[in-house]
Amino acid sequence: MRSMKDRISIRQIVHDQNGVALVEELVSVAIIGLGIVILIAMITTGVLGARQVDDKVSAEVLARSQLELVKDAAYQADPSSSPYPAVAAVPGYTVTLNIDYWHAGNANFQSGLRNDGLQRITVTVSSGGTQLVQLAEYKVDR
Repeated sequence: MRSMKDRISIRQIVHDQNGVALVEELVSVAIIGLGIVILIAMITTGVLGARQVDDKVSAEVLARSQLELVKDAAYQADPSSSPYPAVAAVPGYTVTLNIDYWHAGNANFQSGLRNDGLQRITVTVSSGGTQLVQLAEYKVDR
């Protein structure tokens, strides 16, 4: 067991810490403030990430809808004179339809108008000048 002298010295040590509580509280407030700043940064990053994913998903749905419209339409030998149907305009997004034609003699696709019965349809969806999605399908004259 401790002696009476040891107990007194512990009391004196506890009572002789004037002003230490203020420093401890300032440190604890600074740590809590730092935690709140980190939490706000994490929430902001999460919201921005969710917005980007939402843009990509919307763009992909838009591109797939455009491809389905083209695939459901009758084959057009010259889509410049009789274009394929287009999806309704969605604010903030630009849908571009590009058609390449199969050239049987060269065995490759070319952008010049040619009707060998096969077209490669490419749909590009952009937002704010940034390409979000590009999808391609083939259309056959049957």
